[in-house]
Amino acid sequence: MTAVIVMLEELGTLVPLTAEEAAARFSAREWTPGGRPRGGVETSWDKDGVGAWIRTSGGGTVSVSFAVWIRDVDESGYFDDLEAVYEEGERVLAGSLPAIERSSFAGRLAEAGRTAEDEDEFIALRRWTLDGRTLTAGVVQHDTDLPVMVVVALEAAPARAGRRGATPAAAGGPSRPSPQARVRPIGFYREMDAHYDAAWGGSVPAPASGEGRYPVAELAGYLASGHPLLDVTELTTDVIGGAFRVPGGSSVLTDGAFVWRADLAEYVGHHRIALPEDFLRAARENGFRVPPADHEVLLPLSVEVGDLLGFRAAP
Repeated sequence: MTAVIVMLEELGTLVPLTAEEAAARFSAREWTPGGRPRGGVETSWDKDGVGAWIRTSGGGTVSVSFAVWIRDVDESGYFDDLEAVYEEGERVLAGSLPAIERSSFAGRLAEAGRTAEDEDEFIALRRWTLDGRTLTAGVVQHDTDLPVMVVVALEAAPARAGRRGATPAAAGGPSRPSPQARVRPIGFYREMDAHYDAAWGGSVPAPASGEGRYPVAELAGYLASGHPLLDVTELTTDVIGGAFRVPGGSSVLTDGAFVWRADLAEYVGHHRIALPEDFLRAARENGFRVPPADHEVLLPLSVEVGDLLGFRAAP
């Protein structure tokens, strides 16, 4: 927890908390970048066995999360004793709390209550307010086939939880999508979530099925640099061969015309999967650089995507 506490103390001095400044502090403290830049900012970091990631919603709200402990599935792909894993996570959480309560910002912490959504998302939880921000430490399991984690997160505003802890980038916006908004989902494969519509991607393509159809590095970079529409606090695992895990992997990004999951870039980089030709053509026409998009464009897209995926906007 030492590296986490040092970073929380650093991040607590940033007003406002921005992705650029957070990344600079991680670099200065010699965290190792994970190679997942978004908008020119490195968003994934590692140090001493702790993973960290920076997320920015479409409305500009920044959150920084740390995975201080992860219990992955066993070789069979399942937990042998899930209750024992929960108990272990709760012990790790309890052992982490004294470090937070002895930190330099401890005197500025105020206990915060939990919400109904917290009961669905967290196995155990402590939450505080810190100078107008929210500091959360908890044990979380986002789905039955994903790791159990102890996470610590600093958010610029209180979390607005939806399905699986989602934060709509346009929370507080219109309750209905703009009639001009027409999302075109790609890469939402049924193996990732059985509720996905087959038209959004169907089954995950075979490895190397897109070989030779696109420049891998350029397309992976294009996908990784999309504008964020929905932020989801979910660590996703490669459904093809378990080659990678992506913090916030089921978050949704866009180039203004297409929308995709944040972990799609990793499927392109690792497995070179096939993608729709009209999307590839659009990426080429954009020179593999995601074009700028105004809030007025992202807002209706965010609301419409949230509608499709079943996320709940903040009241």
